[in-house]
Amino acid sequence: MDTQYSQFNLSLNFSQVIDIVSQLSPLEKQRLGEVLWTGQDVNDIFVSEDHKNIVRERIKKYDNTPSSYLSWNDIERKMAVGK
Repeated sequence: MDTQYSQFNLSLNFSQVIDIVSQLSPLEKQRLGEVLWTGQDVNDIFVSEDHKNIVRERIKKYDNTPSSYLSWNDIERKMAVGK
């Protein structure tokens, strides 16, 4: 189905949309997620102050003791050993 030319004018509330989405197959849900994510404007993404504070705290911890953290290469090596 070519959704590029589909047009829907439905009156659904959010709960009804969730009910419809829950009936999709895992592959359809993944495709829907990709469509929603790629259509997302970064300026429209809401990040709560609580989450921002968590990130700020983690950055502060890293800045205070960077040697206590693994590099990405170290993490990849550890993951490869675990396989």
